[in-house]
Amino acid sequence: MYFELKDKTAEILARSRRRERLCDLPLDLITSEDEAYGIQTIAEDALGFERKGYALVGSSEASRRTLCLTKPVFSEIPASALTMGIKQFRLPPGAIGAQCEFVFRMLRPFPETGETIDRAAVASAILGCHPAIGIVGRRTNQGFGGDNAAIADFGLHVATLCGPYADEIDLDRLAGVDVNVFLFGKTVFAGSAASILGHPLEAVAWLAKELSARGKQLEPNDFVATGSCTTILQVLPGQHMAADFGPLGQVDCIFT
Repeated sequence: MYFELKDKTAEILARSRRRERLCDLPLDLITSEDEAYGIQTIAEDALGFERKGYALVGSSEASRRTLCLTKPVFSEIPASALTMGIKQFRLPPGAIGAQCEFVFRMLRPFPETGETIDRAAVASAILGCHPAIGIVGRRTNQGFGGDNAAIADFGLHVATLCGPYADEIDLDRLAGVDVNVFLFGKTVFAGSAASILGHPLEAVAWLAKELSARGKQLEPNDFVATGSCTTILQVLPGQHMAADFGPLGQVDCIFT
């Protein structure tokens, strides 16, 4: 794709996200991952938002199947798309569904120069954790177009709705946390934190490696949304969804 077309594609995506309108871009024609992340970066710059961290999508096998992805993808989180303790959320056009995830807050830069990127190092770089509901969606009228289309379209990230903050937790034991999802008070799905790349901390390690390969790193106070430990759940206006993360507490939201 010519650079001029990258710019135009990114501009249309940014405008569609800002105005909450769908567009007709054929993102399935993007030919490489580097090109897709390049378009995403230009679109994020065009939005002009404050960055609060990063969101992963497709970090569990079940979510990848639903979203027609072959691997995880990531994007930056705009400040306007990261919320704490809200009880209502308006679903925009193109919303695909909701995912139950962990949101870590970084204590320090990661990785530091020469630091090994592994689970133990990740644990030492994390300040605390939130249970969260992530909203995923598209900015195009196109159906699922594969990895590159999802990457360019802001990694399919729409919003991250954080529940209560927890800092006194055993990060190593997070893989043993079971998550139960309720709609209108009835259990509709159960998932395990271990479905996120084997352990939620592995999602942060995966992201750190991806950023490092691009000459970047996680910064203090960055938020990292791990992606779903359940399948992607379809949610509709008028529904009340609650997700119980056991020792981390519960997060819930009414969709409008």
